[in-house]
Amino acid sequence: MLLTRISGAGRSILTLNRDREYAALKRMLELKPTDTVLDAGCGDGFWTSRIAKYCGHVTGLEPDRRTIGVAQALYSRSNVTYICGVGESLPFKNGTFDKVLSVSCLEHFADPWRGLAEMARVLRPGGRIALSVDSLLPKNSPQDFREWHKKRHFVTYYFSQESLVKALQDSGLKCESKSAVHLIRSRVAAGLRQVFIRRPRMWLPLFPAFYLLVRLSDRIFDDMHGQIVIVTASR
Repeated sequence: MLLTRISGAGRSILTLNRDREYAALKRMLELKPTDTVLDAGCGDGFWTSRIAKYCGHVTGLEPDRRTIGVAQALYSRSNVTYICGVGESLPFKNGTFDKVLSVSCLEHFADPWRGLAEMARVLRPGGRIALSVDSLLPKNSPQDFREWHKKRHFVTYYFSQESLVKALQDSGLKCESKSAVHLIRSRVAAGLRQVFIRRPRMWLPLFPAFYLLVRLSDRIFDDMHGQIVIVTASR
């Protein structure tokens, strides 16, 4: 189990974007100590357990029972509950949660639009949702990389910022599109990411260099629609 924890933490930490993604999502949620939060697509619970430090209770939902078992074993906290379930049919009553979080999961849903409608349903009036998506589009990614990524990570649909905002609005939410955040938003950063994530083990010794160059190029160039888009909306 120790090796599983180390391996899982490594995959969560040694990415070129996830720490910035998490920071933006956390800021957008405007968490309060009394908030109840749903993490839709919590995976192994690494980020769920971190969100739990800033709110009253977090429910992590994940469709794979084995992954839920890993989350319960490695990232359990007194204010975290892990549940096996699918995003298109959330096992909660209307208005159960103050906040809803989803970290690069919506694009993997069998029906992302149904998933958004369910997230909106379980959100209390005045509540907030913050989510990120992989957004590999013809204007920011070569076709071969998009096809590889879609197959490798079981992606059903790539949202642009515009289509994601529309989907949130169609779910009855008020989307704050001006506060959207784009990551991997320069062609240099995108090129580096495409090289790294195809062979992460090979490039692992050079991870610090990749990470620094991606951060710098995103800051300096900022010349395209991001490969990661983060948005927030309220009910």
